[in-house]
Amino acid sequence: MPLLMCDLDDTLVQRAPLFRAWAERFLEEHGASPDLVEWVVEQDRGGFRPREEFVAAVLERVPSDVPADELAVEHDRAVSASYRLTPGVRSALDAAREAGWRFAVVTNGPEFRQRAKIEATGLDVLADAVCISGEVGEPKPHAVMFEEAAARAGTTLEGAWMIGDNLDADIAGAQGVGARSVWLKRDDQWLTFQSDTEPDLVAEDFPDAVRQVLAAT
Repeated sequence: MPLLMCDLDDTLVQRAPLFRAWAERFLEEHGASPDLVEWVVEQDRGGFRPREEFVAAVLERVPSDVPADELAVEHDRAVSASYRLTPGVRSALDAAREAGWRFAVVTNGPEFRQRAKIEATGLDVLADAVCISGEVGEPKPHAVMFEEAAARAGTTLEGAWMIGDNLDADIAGAQGVGARSVWLKRDDQWLTFQSDTEPDLVAEDFPDAVRQVLAAT
């Protein structure tokens, strides 16, 4: 059975609205002006800023009795627990399954954080395999992430596809193991790429990506 490998953040789940909701709750709980929401969102830099730096910056504007290290943990817990599959993703995965595909989540990040997100979405039950870089030991684009995903899903990388939003990690990584790829191209001022890798296909969202994969195979 062919394997469909999928990134998690900003592929299966759109993080931005979840983070914004956390920022709104945080400001309300601390009696801060809701006008600071956009500033907090900017400080987060799409989740790419080191957590300690982000928390330190926020605490300079929004004083809290909670120590910075505890606030960082609480932030991770709250945002991760709020993860839900973006509308249309579940039906797209069901369509791939009905067409005979196996499905693996292949995501970079600390195991505790990504595992919490995956469990919150139900992907731990839906997916045939889950590979988290913090557990596997190497991040995408390292080949071991994709090879391990295939092994855990009980299949091979022959005929496999990868769907993701990161050209360096997802698309270049897939190319490195001979898999085809779909790039979810999105406007993001924080995500930059070093790779000049060209994806096989480009999609506007995950359901569109799955439709293109099924049409191409």
